[in-house]
Formats: sequence, structure tokens, C-alpha cells
Amino acid sequence: MRIIYFFLASGLGAVTRYLIDSQLRLIYKFPIGILLVNVTGSFLLGLIIGSNSDLIFALIGFCGALTTWSAFAIDLDDARINKRNKEFFLNIAGNYGLAITAMLLGRWISG
Repeated sequence: MRIIYFFLASGLGAVTRYLIDSQLRLIYKFPIGILLVNVTGSFLLGLIIGSNSDLIFALIGFCGALTTWSAFAIDLDDARINKRNKEFFLNIAGNYGLAITAMLLGRWISG
């Protein structure tokens, strides 16, 4: 049953990521949608990482599909190629710094 939860939640996470990112790219030049889903997904993972239930598999599937390090890498490469150095470094600092901080905050909250 765990694999079914994981499978269904993964699909939901991927669709959620796509909708958030595609809508925010219409408004902002900076890939704020990818930053938002990576930080949010990392926070949720921090909250659930110490738990042990079937629901955890669904949440891990959701968060795994919600977060996207591949799109993050593509955005970095685009900024590098187009010599948008400020965006490049801000994106790295934002994704790594905020995502790790969010995960640690989630772990702290969950005790």
C-alpha cells in the first residue's frame, strides 16, 4: 500500500510544482517558483523525516516530486550563459541556503 501512496502523491507533487512555477514565471524573471517549491518541499521533508507511518511515504513522494533540482540546474545554466551573474549567485544562495534552513526548521519544529 505504501507504494500506491508514494505513486499518487508523486503525481500530485509534480503537477503542483508545474502549476506554481509556470504561473510565477509569467510574473517574475527570476525563477522564484523553483525557489519556492524547493524551500517548501525541504521544510515539509524536515517536518516528516523523523516520523514512521504509511502517510510518510505519500509525503516523501509529494515532496520529492514537488522539489526540482534539475530545473534549478537549468535555470543556473541559463543565467550563466546569459551572463546574469547576480541572478546566478542569488539563485544558488537562495536555493541551498533557504532550503537547508527550511529543512532544519522543519526538523526543529517536529522535535
